[in-house]
Amino acid sequence: MIKQLISIGALAAFTIASPACAQFTSSAATYTSAELATVTAALSPPSLADAIDTFDAASPRMGHPRLFKGQSDLLGIVASTKSERRTSLTALGGYLKRNAVSTTVTDTLRAQINAPDSSVRMRSWWQQDRILEGMAESAVAWYMTRDAWYLGEMRARMNLFAPAVLARGCSGDVAETRDYAWYFALSYDFASPAMGSAERDTVRKVLHACATAGLAKVADTVRVYPENGIAFNALGKFVGAMLIIRGDMPEMDGWLRSALPIYVAAVSPWGGDDGGFANGSTYAEWDVGESLVMWDLIERVLGVPFYKKPWLAEFARFIAYALPPGVPAGVFGDGAEVNRKEDWARFGKAIANRSDTTLSRWYAKQQTGEDYARLHILLSPREYGASVALPSSQPNGAYFPVIGWSAMHSSLSDRLRTSVFFKSSPFGSVNHSHADQNSFIMYAEGKVLAMDSGVYDYYNSAHWRSYYKQTRAHNAITFDGGVGQSLGATGLGDHTASGRLTKFIQSAAFDITSGDATAAYGGKLTRAKRTLVFIRPATVVTIDQLASNTARRFEFNLHTAAPLNGTSASFRAAVGQAQLCGTVASPDVLTKEVSLGYYPAPSVPTSPHYWNKFAYYAPKTRGLVISVLRSDCKGATPAISFSGAGASISAGGRVVTVTDQDVTVK
Repeated sequence: MIKQLISIGALAAFTIASPACAQFTSSAATYTSAELATVTAALSPPSLADAIDTFDAASPRMGHPRLFKGQSDLLGIVASTKSERRTSLTALGGYLKRNAVSTTVTDTLRAQINAPDSSVRMRSWWQQDRILEGMAESAVAWYMTRDAWYLGEMRARMNLFAPAVLARGCSGDVAETRDYAWYFALSYDFASPAMGSAERDTVRKVLHACATAGLAKVADTVRVYPENGIAFNALGKFVGAMLIIRGDMPEMDGWLRSALPIYVAAVSPWGGDDGGFANGSTYAEWDVGESLVMWDLIERVLGVPFYKKPWLAEFARFIAYALPPGVPAGVFGDGAEVNRKEDWARFGKAIANRSDTTLSRWYAKQQTGEDYARLHILLSPREYGASVALPSSQPNGAYFPVIGWSAMHSSLSDRLRTSVFFKSSPFGSVNHSHADQNSFIMYAEGKVLAMDSGVYDYYNSAHWRSYYKQTRAHNAITFDGGVGQSLGATGLGDHTASGRLTKFIQSAAFDITSGDATAAYGGKLTRAKRTLVFIRPATVVTIDQLASNTARRFEFNLHTAAPLNGTSASFRAAVGQAQLCGTVASPDVLTKEVSLGYYPAPSVPTSPHYWNKFAYYAPKTRGLVISVLRSDCKGATPAISFSGAGASISAGGRVVTVTDQDVTVK
């Protein structure tokens, strides 16, 4: 596994000492070295064991809800349901009553719930899982209102699942066992005062059965395969459940003591101290958003500074730059092509409300359209009340070197901003990542101009394997008819097919970022360097410097949602109110080819797609391709001149100078 951990302090030192080929604008450290050492020590295995001992020794023992540290309220969560979140609680009640199990569970669904065959149960698992979540929602609603109807609904849902779960010893898919344990435990946390001894015993039996059926072993899976997202989520839910039940089930002591340090150390396998998440923006919010309550329990029950873990402390910043308010689609990886406005608002608020910075407060205030009846919102700390504006000193761009991403915006605070994202990742193309090192995407006016193409119909589909995950589906370099970066022997991804950021220079007027993706091509290229210059407010310049021991027809791929009208030297596309004007040039002759749609086609409907490929007419051992893309189509026409291995580009009121060694801007 490639997991590169760079502390903020080390990053600052790296910035100062780096040679000209690896230049980075330094950023302020979140922690001093002493603070970082304190957090690291507090989250070490010995300290976590001490925290468990301290919890056990407390008298009286922490009561319930453990999520509120045994208090009646915490961080204004309950108080908010009496005021600004009143409509959220009302909406949750309405949802639960419309979907009461007494009127909505069909005989077919009940038979699937009770089926001993896991494959039969999994046919309706997402529906079952939502009913389970509703069990915990009913417990929370009862706690907030003391309305007996919710208590009855919680019991009805418990009785719907518990007999069959216990009859088969909780055997089944880990997606089942983790959520049985988690939602029964969370219901217990909020409704235990109203539960009878038999009901509390049922919860304990479910947790024990699910632990012995497989959850007790999931820590071993995470230790060996930390990027296994299903196991990681299962371990978090198991740890959270054990913290809720701690003191009532002494037989779980050994499981908690062994699982907790593994889980804490594993957060997150997809990033480092800069807060980035290499597995794509879709899974960033899904994975983190669904883990927050478990992380709350670790911090609140054990009194350890979990949210000061450097990756987690910086994650809200990553989300603010990778998914800024108003963005029309996600960023890189599976599912990034979808506008997930509701997810971004719901999870974004939940994440930001646990990060007390000006940026995170602003971000939460900018989010709208969430399903506010969900526990992600109702169990979040109370939102900061006053309006928040970003300070003028807030950078409009950011880079995340551990995951190899850069995000550059014309104005972070402007919902109609022009945004450019660049990726050259050390994590390669594994899991939900794609073979898209040194690729970019471009948005403007709330529209997608240069897109990550394809559709995430399902994992390992024919479309996913043969197009969506391939380099040619991205705004990246291929050669000889679409040959791209390695996806490994299985076609599922390759850790070694990686990239790395070699530069991120930031200024108010422009940002420069560079990536080296040579390793991603598996030895077929000897040089694959791309430099991207974003000249604010609306001009993007890309420079690809390529080499191969074998002569290649290098290809510059540009994917758009509208046709490019014109030639390689000057083309234009209209996407709603947004415009894309551009040119693609080389000292060698280029051809332009356009393909519509997808092959193989995905199993779900798609939106329009134009694959524009600018290819070398004749094979060469060295290549230089330059593009200039503008989102406003205003100002002087860009001018590109070539000289030897270099070039000069006049665009956006700046001059970009290219040599074989570097790219500079004046």
